[in-house]
Amino acid sequence: MGSCCCSSAYVSLSCSETVERDRVRKGYVPILVGKEMGDMEKLWIPIKLLSHPRIVALLRRSAHEFGFQQQGLLKIKHDVHLFKGMIKSILSKSKQRTFLCN
Repeated sequence: MGSCCCSSAYVSLSCSETVERDRVRKGYVPILVGKEMGDMEKLWIPIKLLSHPRIVALLRRSAHEFGFQQQGLLKIKHDVHLFKGMIKSILSKSKQRTFLCN
């Protein structure tokens, strides 16, 4: 699956076009993350992380900001690098391997 690490905890849109185009990754959910609407990055995170308290808090904050009836991908208004670090931290605490795409 491309030259990038496709078994990662999250994969950025620019990481591997072959993975990201229109393919759904089993066990992962796409989320748009960024501080500004025009500057959001699409990340795939494991579905099981959606119930983690830190992710739930960000999703609740985003729901209040963007509305509960928003269409399309989930959006989280948060610094992308901080979000990736948080995901990495959560997964390392659950003793899962993480591979980051540059």
